[in-house]
Amino acid sequence: MNLKTSLLLLLAATTLATHVGTAAAQDVTAAVRTWSGQSLQLSQPSLEVFYTIVSKAQESAAGGGGVGGRVGQGGLGALGTQYQDPSLFTLNRLFGSQAPDTIQGHRQAGDITVYRGGVATQIALERIASLAFTRQAVKDSSLPPYVAGTHTRSAATVVLTDGARVDADYVNLGAMLLRGTTPGGRVDIPWQDIQTVEFRR
Repeated sequence: MNLKTSLLLLLAATTLATHVGTAAAQDVTAAVRTWSGQSLQLSQPSLEVFYTIVSKAQESAAGGGGVGGRVGQGGLGALGTQYQDPSLFTLNRLFGSQAPDTIQGHRQAGDITVYRGGVATQIALERIASLAFTRQAVKDSSLPPYVAGTHTRSAATVVLTDGARVDADYVNLGAMLLRGTTPGGRVDIPWQDIQTVEFRR
């Protein structure tokens, strides 16, 4: 083996070791505590947004109005099972076989938006060290009496990786959920079920 070959092998080994070290350093885990008291350790956590798109051709057939619903995941009692917004079932009853075709999908979210005093702050996921939600009952709720007692408004405290803290008096992440893996398999947790989450990098 000549000197040139030895140098090339040494360079390749160094590059490989650097990439392995970088990959290990970038491995993120999440420690989650839910409102029901469960504690979960997730590897490869990501925020996922679920959505429904109504077919353009079917929108025209239905009178030009854009009618859609959202797709989400069941709570912790129904991990891994999807549910549809009841409005989609209503469409089927109203339009029968002419109900709009829908396309359901999801994407990874790279950030969240929180509000304080009406001012929106967008925070990139990689900047979040921990996220804690609080709930407050809504007084004089406009919901029907049989559900008004469970009507809550969510706030959040976000601690950033640089130690800064963002206190938000309102947060609504829509159909977003936290997805990750455990030794038992994939876990999907709707954001409403999360009390605290700490990202460890």
